[in-house]
Amino acid sequence: FCGWLCPFGALQEFAHHLGRLLRIPQIKVSDRLDSHLKWVKFLVLGTLIGVALFAPSYSVKAAEVEPFKTAISVFFVRNWYYVAYAVFWLLLGMVIFKGFCRYVCPLGAVMAIGGLLRGRNWIERREACGSPCQLFKVRCNYNAIEKDGAISYSECFQCLDCVQSFDDRKQCVPLILADRKGAKP
Repeated sequence: FCGWLCPFGALQEFAHHLGRLLRIPQIKVSDRLDSHLKWVKFLVLGTLIGVALFAPSYSVKAAEVEPFKTAISVFFVRNWYYVAYAVFWLLLGMVIFKGFCRYVCPLGAVMAIGGLLRGRNWIERREACGSPCQLFKVRCNYNAIEKDGAISYSECFQCLDCVQSFDDRKQCVPLILADRKGAKP
């Protein structure tokens, strides 16, 4: 859902592409900070569940942590502070790839839990993925590929960029090296 259907996620991705088009310097969140920030969405989800259970009259207000309504449902025709909040995330998206989706979105937290409960590892990997090849780790905008090449399915948005490149003999480093040696990978 997050990588394909969410309209606010799409707006963030468009903002990111616009930022790159305008040559705005991109911020690459360090692995250490990224690993800490990923827990924020679970805190937000827990808070929303707590509000729904213990203070249901505040649920509608608490749900405003998600800027979807402001940006998509009412197309920014709201009080200024709701608009400012949604615009903040879109502006941040120009320099940090999908910051809201990756670090704050409560639905993203639910999807991450689903990623932890998956039945199998469905994205193919080679033995060389992660050691020595770090190509997909570097290219993954979601930072969902570990240094050892393993996919962190709870953080993977299923953009399928790594799947697309996996059998591409012009992008996949192990395949390129195998072609140079005339060996089978």
